[in-house]
Amino acid sequence: ASFTSTISPELIAWVDKRARNQKRTRRAVLEEALKNYRRDAVKSALKKGFERAAQDTDMLELVEWGMNDYRQIIGRA
Repeated sequence: ASFTSTISPELIAWVDKRARNQKRTRRAVLEEALKNYRRDAVKSALKKGFERAAQDTDMLELVEWGMNDYRQIIGRA
């Protein structure tokens, strides 16, 4: 997909310099940055979810039940 956007001159200069230094295209540098941003956003959302779950007594009990089942399963192997 194609799109048009306005980026600050300082930021685009940094992208261009990085692309030159890595012998890559501007598009490749921007795509890598977006993939990294998406990965970090997903990690952050998961971390927040686990932190919330750690405060939920019902969730902790459910996890403990699951760990007991897991121990029984691997004990059979």
